[in-house]
Amino acid sequence: MPDNRAIDERAPLAFCDSKSRPVPDFVIDGHRFVGASDAANRIRRMICRLSGTSATTLVEGPTGTGKDIVALLLHRNSPRAKGPLVPINCAAIPDTMIEGEMFGYEKGAFSSAVRAYPGKFGLADGGTLFLDEVGELSLSAQAKILRALETGEVFSLGSLRPRRCSVRVVAATNRDLVKEVAAGRFRSDLYFRLAVVKIEIPPLRDRRGDIEPITRHLVDQIAAQLDCPAPHIDADALRALKARAWEGNVRELRNALEHAMVVGEDRERISAADLPAPFAAASAEEREPSPPLNPRAHLLQAIRACGGSKSDAARQLNISRTTLYRRLQREGLDPAIL
Repeated sequence: MPDNRAIDERAPLAFCDSKSRPVPDFVIDGHRFVGASDAANRIRRMICRLSGTSATTLVEGPTGTGKDIVALLLHRNSPRAKGPLVPINCAAIPDTMIEGEMFGYEKGAFSSAVRAYPGKFGLADGGTLFLDEVGELSLSAQAKILRALETGEVFSLGSLRPRRCSVRVVAATNRDLVKEVAAGRFRSDLYFRLAVVKIEIPPLRDRRGDIEPITRHLVDQIAAQLDCPAPHIDADALRALKARAWEGNVRELRNALEHAMVVGEDRERISAADLPAPFAAASAEEREPSPPLNPRAHLLQAIRACGGSKSDAARQLNISRTTLYRRLQREGLDPAIL
């Protein structure tokens, strides 16, 4: 069963030992957690810190933020990397089928069991079990999962003896499980079993400085899938993307970019007009004048929107960091204290 020792956040990192430096990207099978914001660096830093362990981990964040990518990176940077990563969508399993799907069944255990099935715990033996949408499990299903995690044993339907399964568990949810526990909808003992380590992924709207690098990464990814050159992204398209509320987060962003690359007339560039209709309308309404009417307020707004990161603010303004500092000084603003 997983190593459930708590992770000390002060422990030295294998190759990212400074909180002031960007953390290198992990690239696994073309997947990586992209972004230069403090939040993205914090997530990569935690993945780095967890490398070499099999600690049970709970990944929290809204739908579409990339919890599955974090699970993949955690698995592939762990001692269990040579074992399987077995995902299961907990929201898609009817309560009556939870035991068979999770723990397996013997041939003849019920009328349609024409062959034995090891279950997801059995399939993940020696590797990682990814419990996606774990907050959707019923209380009854939660009790069964908890027992398997505590004992390291599972009972297949129709079997007279338990089987031992060595799995590392990574769980993910878009729910606030602390609130779910308080409301009686999630077992507190299972929550504490899963949340040995927590990684929180903020929504995309709270890390707008990551929108541009994520966009460029997704465009390259989609272009490879479509077997075409990656198009250039116009400034007006980037403005439209940055102005979006992003209720669907990175998944919604990817769908918008794929739409633009499939239906756009110019294969060499993406403009705001190529994006789905709501994006193009937002770009026309929210495009800022250049130069801004109030340069001081404009600079401050960009820095605040990027959580105080001058590098992110410079990228958002499409200027160099040196130019940003020069403009701040010209407006009587001290970069050192912002």
